[in-house]
Amino acid sequence: MVYLDTSVLVKLYFREEYSRETETWVKANNQAIPLTRFHELEFMNAVQLKQFRGEIGENEAGIVISKIDAHERRGVYYRPQMEWPHVLNLAVGLSKNFSNKHGSRSLDILHVASALCLEADRFLTLDRRQTELARSAGLVLESL
Repeated sequence: MVYLDTSVLVKLYFREEYSRETETWVKANNQAIPLTRFHELEFMNAVQLKQFRGEIGENEAGIVISKIDAHERRGVYYRPQMEWPHVLNLAVGLSKNFSNKHGSRSLDILHVASALCLEADRFLTLDRRQTELARSAGLVLESL
């Protein structure tokens, strides 16, 4: 199973740098992608921030949210069971062991901890610091 950072998911719904490569990768992956409540929070917040900054309107925000819901119904995503206390414990350990080396941010640490909790065999992010943390945590990195 591959774990995608939320910033990668956002590129599937908004035309940004690496959007085309992300779409191609997801189609070639041909596996359902875990979508946690944490992803949902970050994705929803990204949509709302784009609206706040005037990058999109209310209608476009609604369309994007409808699309991700439709993709979940079609099996592009699935909702894994998460043991959030375990995720948080892993995150604290990752922070203690690696933040002083990589400058990891809390949300990036939570993604890596979530991937570890789900026993993901691969991890995809476009964030350099998160890449370093994931590699240090023993995850296999995917690239676009």
